[in-house]
Amino acid sequence: MLVKRIFNNNVLLAENSEQELVIVGRGVGFKQKIGNTVDSSKIEKTYYPQDENWTRMFNEMADTISSDYVEIASHIISTAEKSLGLSFDGYLLIGLADHIQFAVERLQKNLPIKNELLWETKHFYPDEYRIGALAVAFINEQMGVQLPEDEVGFIALKFVEKHAGPNFNEKATNMTQLIESALTLIRHDLLPDIDSSNLNYQRLIVHLRFFVDRLLDESHIQKGENSFDNVMSQHLSESLQERYTSSYQCAQRVINYFEKQTKQKTGVNEQVYLTMHLQRIVDSSI
Repeated sequence: MLVKRIFNNNVLLAENSEQELVIVGRGVGFKQKIGNTVDSSKIEKTYYPQDENWTRMFNEMADTISSDYVEIASHIISTAEKSLGLSFDGYLLIGLADHIQFAVERLQKNLPIKNELLWETKHFYPDEYRIGALAVAFINEQMGVQLPEDEVGFIALKFVEKHAGPNFNEKATNMTQLIESALTLIRHDLLPDIDSSNLNYQRLIVHLRFFVDRLLDESHIQKGENSFDNVMSQHLSESLQERYTSSYQCAQRVINYFEKQTKQKTGVNEQVYLTMHLQRIVDSSI
């Protein structure tokens, strides 16, 4: 395996008899020259091209993104793979490195972006959120910055999206159909004149998307609910049923539909969350 391009002491592009590949490892590029043999003992992670488009994108990225961010992104991906027990394709390396550089540049220019999905990401994808927190801590340490918590959520969603896997298009179609049917039920039962520009409506759409995504992803189902939280949610559910009967019944009908279509069972928490989202729209429409 021969060196084709050196990005820094720890990242280089190599080629074997069949293809090019990106190699990351401490000192793997140190004192190397084009055409030299790669020291395999220093290789920590390799990224093989997914297709011709990946190779083109990586070479373009290498001309515009500091190799430091490629190295940081690779470290984060390795940490995530070990923690989540998953493998991520090379496109995540490109997307994550680009995102990290952009996030640091925004911070330096004092141009923060608020993450409107932070609560949902933290609550519904705790494993990926934990990876996001580790990632931000590592970036802060390596780059001498203090990225906001919003970035934890943004990076977590990178892994949520990649976790969708090769059947993403089919899954996206199923999600769209389920959400559209749910909105039809909501319009019929509770909100015939719902305003799609209403912020609470947009939050409902986000919630439904996360909800359906979990139902279609078995790895996020039935992780076991904390018994204390379950009791508290049950009490809250009963209170909501009494105070907001129409919203509660509508939420129940939507959940029953989701469970029937996905053949998955949901916890009492879902009834609580959906009822509250619906009631917010009702209240804002008065």
